[in-house]
Amino acid sequence: MFINNILFKLREEIEISPAKRDRLIFISFIVSVVLNIAVWLAIPIFFWNVRDFVVLQYNIYFGISSLGPWPMLLILPACGLLVGAVNYALSFYLYLKEKTLSLFLASASAAFQAIIFAVLALIIYMNL
Repeated sequence: MFINNILFKLREEIEISPAKRDRLIFISFIVSVVLNIAVWLAIPIFFWNVRDFVVLQYNIYFGISSLGPWPMLLILPACGLLVGAVNYALSFYLYLKEKTLSLFLASASAAFQAIIFAVLALIIYMNL
């Protein structure tokens, strides 16, 4: 019941917030969604038939520092989804109080998704 109340209040804040009309927030939201969907789709496309462990992490000092099954890569887009949801919820909530912080949160979410996309591209490159 408590979680339903919080989700209802959050949905209400988003619906009445003027932040949804701000161009920077809207464009960064679209970029974040597209990049997150691309990451969610790229992982199964490139790793579906892999039976062995894949490189999950690479360190420039030691080389390969983490191996694991390919479904562990799904943590990347899940973290991106969580960070994006929290950033955009805060961005919509804080828009009237702190517009600069709201724009920063939206831009940071898009940048975070772009970093996740670049990390996945490098992981795919290392595993080919």
